[in-house]
Amino acid sequence: MRNDDIPGRPARGFRDGLDASRLRRLALHGLAIALAVTFHSFTAHPPWHTALLCALLGLWAVTATVRHVLTPRWTQTAWSVLLVGGGVCAGLSSTDASAPAFVGATGLFLLISAAETPALWIAGALAAGIAGFTLAHEAVGGDPRLTVSALISAVTGFGFGFLARLNALDRRSERGTAERRAEHAVQEERARIARDIHDVLAHSLGGLVIQLDALEAVSVARGADADVVDRVRGARAMAADGLVAAKHAVDALRRLPAGIDAALGEIVTGVRAQGMTVDVDVRGEPARVPEPVGEVIASVTVEALTNARKHAPDAPVAVVVTAGRDAALLRVANRLAPPAERPEPGVTGGHGVPGMRERAEIVGGGLTAGAVNGEWIVECQVPYE
Repeated sequence: MRNDDIPGRPARGFRDGLDASRLRRLALHGLAIALAVTFHSFTAHPPWHTALLCALLGLWAVTATVRHVLTPRWTQTAWSVLLVGGGVCAGLSSTDASAPAFVGATGLFLLISAAETPALWIAGALAAGIAGFTLAHEAVGGDPRLTVSALISAVTGFGFGFLARLNALDRRSERGTAERRAEHAVQEERARIARDIHDVLAHSLGGLVIQLDALEAVSVARGADADVVDRVRGARAMAADGLVAAKHAVDALRRLPAGIDAALGEIVTGVRAQGMTVDVDVRGEPARVPEPVGEVIASVTVEALTNARKHAPDAPVAVVVTAGRDAALLRVANRLAPPAERPEPGVTGGHGVPGMRERAEIVGGGLTAGAVNGEWIVECQVPYE
């Protein structure tokens, strides 16, 4: 996994995240800017007016280009400036206000169409734009007919923006309903798996521990070879560890703490109780992580910590989750144990990494695991949609 794939970090350049959807948006922005330039070129304008309009178009172009690395508040501010600046520029046009009115209407459209823009913010920017146009138009003694053209542009931008906003809110509501249904289905499936683990695996391991205790006692009483006794004790310890891990898995399946940070905190508390040294760090915006993504991150964390406890029981483990705008990245790292202290390959099962990778791929994510500079590192990236 490359460093520039880590969510939450600023993009390295224009090509970062250049997918088909973003290309379409950029093409539409470019077409609209070209139309504004064409409208402006129809009639002569003072140099200062052209400079003001070019500054607005430059802000528009830059914001549209790097919007994928900006916070919503920055884009809201930029579109507000576009709205107010377009209104003022249109008011200062004594002959032709088509180009600046188009720019202001576009700013209004972009501001309203974003579902995350607060209504109070929209109202304030719209009031500032109207006031700016009115005062500027009065100052230059403009033609009342220009007011009509500017008003038509504003109504058009407001109408299309409002329709786009309703559409975005409908999609958000549908997505929320689908996520709640998926979450309910996941909860039911987790409860079923927990029952199966408890009824089958936990009971079987419990019986195996009892049998191995009895076998150890018989072996010692009959004077069995020391190597045989050690093997029995090792098998008994493995079975006991498996029983503890199974109980923790059942508990994790039955409990669904809200939020990825709370889920990780509960997982880490459980493994620390077993004597592991674990440091957890949640970065970015954990509230943005959807519940299904949090489920995958939590399950991969449990498996990665279990593997670390088996392969390097005394090594500290660092768990870092970076919650970005569009994806979450999990990184679990621990020092590798010396070769002489590593368990035999046939003892541990060896299905941990493929199982984690399957969980990530089911939801469209990816997982890598391997040794890097004396550490075993597991990285799992899961997109939000």
